[in-house]
Amino acid sequence: MVGVANVYKGKGAPRYAASVPAKEPISAPDEGGAPHSLRHVAQMAGVSVATASRVMSGSSHPVSEKTRELVLSAADRLSFEPNRLARALVTAKSQTVGVIVHDISDPYFGEIVKGLEDGLHAEDYRLFVASSDRDPVKELDYVRAFHAHQVDAIVFAASSLTDPTYAETLETLSARFRAKGGVVVMLSDHFLDGPRVRFDNRRAVADMLGYLVGRGHRRVGYIGGPPELLVSRVRLNGFTTAVAEFGLVTGPEHIANGGFTVTGGAAAMEQLLEKVDVTAVIAASDLMAIGATRQLLASGVAVPDDVSVAGLDDIPIAEYGPVPLTTMRVPTYQIGRNGASLLLEALAGRMPDDVILSGEIIERESVASLEKSG
Repeated sequence: MVGVANVYKGKGAPRYAASVPAKEPISAPDEGGAPHSLRHVAQMAGVSVATASRVMSGSSHPVSEKTRELVLSAADRLSFEPNRLARALVTAKSQTVGVIVHDISDPYFGEIVKGLEDGLHAEDYRLFVASSDRDPVKELDYVRAFHAHQVDAIVFAASSLTDPTYAETLETLSARFRAKGGVVVMLSDHFLDGPRVRFDNRRAVADMLGYLVGRGHRRVGYIGGPPELLVSRVRLNGFTTAVAEFGLVTGPEHIANGGFTVTGGAAAMEQLLEKVDVTAVIAASDLMAIGATRQLLASGVAVPDDVSVAGLDDIPIAEYGPVPLTTMRVPTYQIGRNGASLLLEALAGRMPDDVILSGEIIERESVASLEKSG
């Protein structure tokens, strides 16, 4: 579990290097020595411990700006940092949020987490990010760990898994967490109830197929994600439904599993080349699309002159692959920012409305228009 933390600086006010009257000299702690306490800060600032506590905790209790400045300056001079765990015991709030992703190295999740962090940092929340590797046992362990560490909220940034035992256990753990006042937010297709930001994955794949059909492509293959993920099933459903709507002829041989990885995308493309004759391929993630493009080029197939390739996500490296990738942009950063807003509303006791976001096709160089449909 990777912690993403920032040094606490007090809520709503900067620290000033002002001159502070002290009742008696208080020196900064020696390196390796015992840290100063809130009592020392109060003594240096010439205020009560209660007043110093209100300033350092960001309390809404009225404190004059001059007093706030004195306390923050004293805290700076003494290198004082508040004990967040001790404050949590008093307020029943830890100001921490647990975030579960499937693969922390995937740029898709990096943008979502950045949006979350940017949206929550202003309210003095810290994130703890855990990568489950799509392992149901590991993901459930992280949920238990977040509960044990008394986070205020758990965010599922990734799609739910489809394992029945996992689903039943997660329902139980989430109910216990909520019963203790915790908030659960989903940022992808998920079976859990609660506030959610959802990208319309089904529509995104259908729109991308429509884009290809509009450019003359009638023989289209599909590279999907791991079948144990709900989002993979939703995106595949978008493809198969749109295939029927456009009157295309495809079968199981036109569909391969690429595991949401570059190597998986390459292997899936090799499989499709052996089974079907296509003019275009949709990959359900940019990483798989990049892998498919590499495999096509290695096989002597020109992209896009012989086979066009389209992706989904628009991760930062999409335009820097072997052929700049035409893809469906998923607003990952906005998913995170909207998730932060929903989370804060839920923590404030309100019931926020779900948010559904749509994508945008980004045209680059990996899709060709055919003179006539094939």
